[in-house]
Amino acid sequence: MSTGHDVVPGLTEQRKSNRVAYSRRNSVDSMMTTASQFEPITLDDRIRITFEIANILQKQDFLKKLAKSLMLYGCPAHRLEQIMRHVTTTLRVEAEYIYLPDVMLLSFFDASTHTTETHFIRQSQYFDMDKLTEIYRLEKLVSYGEVSVDEALEFIDCVATKPPLFPIWLNPLIFAICSFSGCVMFFGGRWQDAGVSAALATLFAVYEVISGRFQSFQPVWEITVCIIIGLVGQGLIRYGFCFTPIVFSAIIVMLPGYWMAIAMQELVSRHMLCGSVRIVYAIIYSFLLGYGVAMGAALYKTFDPSSKNATPAAVCAVDPGATLLPMGAESPWFQFLAVPLFGLGYCLYVKARPNRWIMMFIVAAVGYVVNYCLRAWTSAPQQVFQVVPAFVVGFAGHLLTRFTHRMSFDTVLLAIFYLVPSSLGVNAANGFFGGDGSGNAIGTQGAGFALAMIETSIGIMVGLFLATLIVYPRGTTHTPLMTF
Repeated sequence: MSTGHDVVPGLTEQRKSNRVAYSRRNSVDSMMTTASQFEPITLDDRIRITFEIANILQKQDFLKKLAKSLMLYGCPAHRLEQIMRHVTTTLRVEAEYIYLPDVMLLSFFDASTHTTETHFIRQSQYFDMDKLTEIYRLEKLVSYGEVSVDEALEFIDCVATKPPLFPIWLNPLIFAICSFSGCVMFFGGRWQDAGVSAALATLFAVYEVISGRFQSFQPVWEITVCIIIGLVGQGLIRYGFCFTPIVFSAIIVMLPGYWMAIAMQELVSRHMLCGSVRIVYAIIYSFLLGYGVAMGAALYKTFDPSSKNATPAAVCAVDPGATLLPMGAESPWFQFLAVPLFGLGYCLYVKARPNRWIMMFIVAAVGYVVNYCLRAWTSAPQQVFQVVPAFVVGFAGHLLTRFTHRMSFDTVLLAIFYLVPSSLGVNAANGFFGGDGSGNAIGTQGAGFALAMIETSIGIMVGLFLATLIVYPRGTTHTPLMTF
């Protein structure tokens, strides 16, 4: 495990250590040559031209590496272009950016020669809040002119070579923790159901690591694991286990609820292409997961016809009018155990530093408690259950950024992982698996769940944008917002 030390210094520390302050906004990078095209170029002019070209190339190199780092470490997709344009203005570089899912197009302009150079940066996105925090600190140093481009390039290379905060062999444990606690918290599972879902989630994580080594397995690895999960879940019904909590919690880490929320954010931010592509992918992915689970359940019934007559236990029945979270047999007092355990799993999953865990737990727990209280003691419409907790979470995250001057994206991100499954609940899970809890209607798998996710994502998006509007009505002056 990495020690988690800072590679990039903070803004205050850098100002104290700098005897000569660099200002990228006020300094003139180089002097233009005064020689005309009909006169011989002197040695001084050649030196000035060389330094000018080198300076421009350095800035372009830094911008390319910055874009790649932001995409790689999990920067909010709808903020990418804004952040890049802000840094470009600071460095006085003429450039334009277009972000597509997993692709960034950078076009650099040269007004003196009337030329354009376009670069394509392809990078899949995953979560690494440790390194994203370093990039955020570096972006602030560049924006305030506290480091030169040479130093910024050195810092960003150090961040790229920094070892991961947690090793990859922790993934099975992370999946198991999230599935175990999520089964009890969100989907009405009992402890025995949670234990089975944790074991299936461990299988999911191990299979993910194995499939990553073989290119031919990657297109079908999710559906094959879902088939196995459906087989096991259907087979355990006759022994008193609940089908829906087990299979839904086993794949809770892979649910596309977060990407659906990001797609809604992009659509509202007028990033039509990115939002449309992402939301279509999330819907198809929901159908894919539902189809795999239903196929596994149907295969088990084919090999064991007697299982068709097996009825779920009475505790597995879902009350359509229930409002409490969770809608299961376990006491709500167990939330004091399940809520922090779920947060621990996702803190490890997004690779957040341990010194940030307490603040992440507090913000996420506040959002979850607001959601729980609304459902337990009010009869508000479903939209209120989604908007109000998201607003509280976004407001708390923005206040943290405003008063601590630190990135709050990790705290809001953890809260979103709480809000998505808690807003969906057991009824959406039944819609995910055909409506009867046993995965019978294969042709309609994922339809109800996809619609529930769209509604949930819209509510979360509205709450987060309202919080941003209240805390930052005019945006920020120097550092762009790296949050929802």
